[in-house]
Amino acid sequence: MLPFPNLLLGAFIAFFLYLLGSLYRRHQEALRSIDNFPGVRAVFDHTSAIGHLAQYLPIPGLVASRPRRWMQKYKPFQDSGWDAYSQTSVLPDTRVIFSIADAEAIKEIAQNKATFPKPAFTILALYGSNLLVAGEEEAKHHRKIAAPAFSERNNKLVWQETARIIDEIFAEWGEKDTISVRSAVDITYPLALHVISAAAFGRPISWKENVRAGVSKDEASSGHVLGYHDAVVTLCRNIFVKLLVPSWALGWTKRGRTARLAYDEVEQYLSEMIASRRAEGEALRTDENGGSYKSDVLSNLIAASDAELASGKRALTERELMGNVFIFLFAGHETTAHTLAFALGLLACYPEEQDKLYTHIKSVLPDGRLPNYEDMNTLTRTLAVFYETARLFPSVPQIQKYAARDTTLSIHASHPAGTDGNRAERTEQRTTVFIPQNTMILIDAVGLHYNPRYWKDPHEFQPDRFMSGDWNRDALMAFSAGSRSCLGRRFSETEAVAALTMIVLRYKIELNRELFPIISGETPMMTRERLLKVGHDITILPVNLPLTFRRRA
Repeated sequence: MLPFPNLLLGAFIAFFLYLLGSLYRRHQEALRSIDNFPGVRAVFDHTSAIGHLAQYLPIPGLVASRPRRWMQKYKPFQDSGWDAYSQTSVLPDTRVIFSIADAEAIKEIAQNKATFPKPAFTILALYGSNLLVAGEEEAKHHRKIAAPAFSERNNKLVWQETARIIDEIFAEWGEKDTISVRSAVDITYPLALHVISAAAFGRPISWKENVRAGVSKDEASSGHVLGYHDAVVTLCRNIFVKLLVPSWALGWTKRGRTARLAYDEVEQYLSEMIASRRAEGEALRTDENGGSYKSDVLSNLIAASDAELASGKRALTERELMGNVFIFLFAGHETTAHTLAFALGLLACYPEEQDKLYTHIKSVLPDGRLPNYEDMNTLTRTLAVFYETARLFPSVPQIQKYAARDTTLSIHASHPAGTDGNRAERTEQRTTVFIPQNTMILIDAVGLHYNPRYWKDPHEFQPDRFMSGDWNRDALMAFSAGSRSCLGRRFSETEAVAALTMIVLRYKIELNRELFPIISGETPMMTRERLLKVGHDITILPVNLPLTFRRRA
């Protein structure tokens, strides 16, 4: 008879071999379900908790990591041979995912919400259900109420508030010939937060509050420990802690306690803002022409919700109002802030493109006056710079959908490496891809935005591609698409055009030579690769972006 330790070892080996066999069978079943469509094979599902932890380990085949996907851009599709590739994993459960970079297929996915609904991301229902996390039918209800809040009058208010804050920044800079910053985000992040606070929630913040610590007298009298600005910034910077750490465990670490305090403070501020708007009732503001109006998004959102209730329909609950206000605040200012920062960095890396933009702005404003909202539609190159930045650095790199039933998608063949956007005969081929029910589908904005089928020389910074009307609207996913497209698109565009126009009109944007070494003979692309390193949070963001602003003569 074998000794007990040997029996135990044998049992362990037998169990291990059984487990490997079981995982192998599950993997083969997953491949058969998609007709062995080419793609990435991994052990762990990258969307799982353990996958999130394992994705940064440099072990091939362990998990398909987000950083590697960003670095590879369109390459996984070239490796697949098609503008789609599969991802299969077996732990913690068998999982099949399709990533898509085909504009026509993406348009079908976005429009056919019955077959390709968006999963409900309840984790982001931080204060209540909202447009971003709700299922299709609930989101439709939220959107119906929220859409009118983003009006043309509100867009004008966005421009005015952006101009006000930029003027305050310039006043702080004074008559200095050069102003150097450690990161462009130090400017764009508070700028975007201040704009959305004023134009979306009727709560103007002065630029000086960006550096003032503590609470104001009014905030302290309401029982606040953190000022509004500090509370929002602190929560946004610690949002993953609040989302992923159980409430009962937040008190275990200093960062957890900080996140919990910021969450509670923001909740109180949101509740106060909603109560304040309700207390105003029908009181309206007066515009410069003596007309009465309410322009901020929150006032319009509450009014639209109350109108639904008055007509016998379902209004948004208090928690739903709060949930939507927070999502507008969080998603709205983060995405715009980061895209603006990338845009400033790109203009510094490509001085000839900055000169083109400056010349264009001067042609729109030949009399030397400052731009206003009425100039928005003629500042086409400024918008083109913003679009090209959003193409190269999409804030949301992928959008999740899933197949509600067995279905198929028609997919183009991918452009082979080295074709540089030139049409290749094989790229006109198509294949029909079988998508099993419950398969996750990732609309890959990075792959789409770097797809040579739609963008010639896709790695180059070329705002000119957006200066004509013949670019493919379905190939730009900066603001999502279909029924779940971004309600705040015009809000973001208006803010970006106003900010970039006013900054470029007054200052030349350069690299901060004290913090960023200049390498002789380096191409703009090489400089860009060193300067614009990308971090991964809920959105794509610049890691560090040191710039200098030199006052124009």
